[in-house]
Amino acid sequence: MNIISRTRSICPVCRRPVEAYYMQEDGCCDMGTRVFFVQNCPEHGEFRTLAAERADDFKAWIRNPVMNIPPEKAITKGDPEDASCPLHCGTCENHLQTTCCVLIDVTARCNQHCPYCFALSGDAVDPAEPTLEEISAKYDWLLEQGEEGREFNIQLSGGEPTVRDDLPEIIRMARDKGFSYVQINSNGRRLAEEEGYAQKLKDAGASVIFMQFDGTRDDIYMQLRGEPLFEKKVQAIRNCEKAGLAVTLVPTVVKGVNDDNIGEMMDFLVENVNVVKGIHFQPASFFGRYPEGDETEGRITMFGLLRELEEQRPAFRYTDSLPISTGHTLCCFYSTYIREPDGSIRCTITAKQQEEGISCCDTQAPGECCCCGEPEMPESGVVTTSCCDMTTADRLEVIKKDRDYVLNKWDVTMPEESCCGETQYESAEDITDLDEFLAYYRRNTFTVTGMAFQDERNLDSERLKRCRVVQLTEDNRLIPFCAYNTIYREQFQQKRKER
Repeated sequence: MNIISRTRSICPVCRRPVEAYYMQEDGCCDMGTRVFFVQNCPEHGEFRTLAAERADDFKAWIRNPVMNIPPEKAITKGDPEDASCPLHCGTCENHLQTTCCVLIDVTARCNQHCPYCFALSGDAVDPAEPTLEEISAKYDWLLEQGEEGREFNIQLSGGEPTVRDDLPEIIRMARDKGFSYVQINSNGRRLAEEEGYAQKLKDAGASVIFMQFDGTRDDIYMQLRGEPLFEKKVQAIRNCEKAGLAVTLVPTVVKGVNDDNIGEMMDFLVENVNVVKGIHFQPASFFGRYPEGDETEGRITMFGLLRELEEQRPAFRYTDSLPISTGHTLCCFYSTYIREPDGSIRCTITAKQQEEGISCCDTQAPGECCCCGEPEMPESGVVTTSCCDMTTADRLEVIKKDRDYVLNKWDVTMPEESCCGETQYESAEDITDLDEFLAYYRRNTFTVTGMAFQDERNLDSERLKRCRVVQLTEDNRLIPFCAYNTIYREQFQQKRKER
């Protein structure tokens, strides 16, 4: 047994904190072996979950350094020895990264009933929703917590936020209070069916639609969503394009269902790059509602997804993608591309970034890092850069740039504003006029990202402590998104039922 790193988790049966580790299976070489996440419960035994299809991918990826920038203050008190993590989330003084994006559930209702749903939307939950006054109070509380240089980025979620007729008011309220970035997590149905609705959201101040988009075939939607939806997705995107409202495609990827459609999803993005500014792959995580047995059969890792992407569309090379340096390396991947005038695709991640790693803001931190040479792999599996020379001002600037980068990448060029006329170029770099180049760049750049959410079969406390995507709870706690959905969501839903 070859243990790569150790951590803590929960038992998938009793949910008590347990010891856990990443283990390379026995084999003659790294490439031919897999990595598993192993949980050991004294009462219920051992559980193994696939963490990487190829051990060499896993080992190389986790050697990317992580820059810890803890929050200014704790919201709840944790265990000093971390023995009960993650059962005291809040976030506590053991948390190692400040928050970037805060999710606020504005409803539990939904206009779909998907076979796969992390939030159990549409099940028999209390339909009560936070009032505008309660949402306003939450915005105010978040502004009080935002001591790190700029207000948090906001994602309005649920349920399906667009079932609330006052969603434009909720968006406008956030912008009026000073939140620069408001993202809407949506299935796109109302955007497709209601003429002018996209314009209402745009006018209210919505930054981007984070749109459920599981592929380009209706058989995929039948399995994942229970009905054929591809044409509705296309219509929703057309309506967003008219409104100048950016869209990110968000596929839930299930092995054997739509992992063979990744290349076609990329083709769709490139064809619609003026309004679709990115794709955010989410390998299926198994909490909420999903078909029984899929937690084993349907699981694909982000490494497997990236390998599949390269195989189906070689322009998107596995080596183009990197983990961000301001979060745990096993949580996400990131790359940026431009569609050239001849239709080809070019990665815009620089050689230096490929060598040194990347943060959300596409830059390394100010100040000199104290680490040098080949880092040793600690038992936790997290290689941490020790930025001891970083001043408070430098630290706040890193956080601000992280949040601003997310804000500034959503820029839709309307068709009538597109540049270049009849001029033909072989490459964007051939465009010498600055304004013309910037217009072309805005219209034709896009991101390819992914996030490997955790469930009770692979919940890793080292990852949770570095989580930057958090859920705002009803009792004003900021809980890492994966912990919330695995441990806490059902608790809050039960409390709502009992009220």
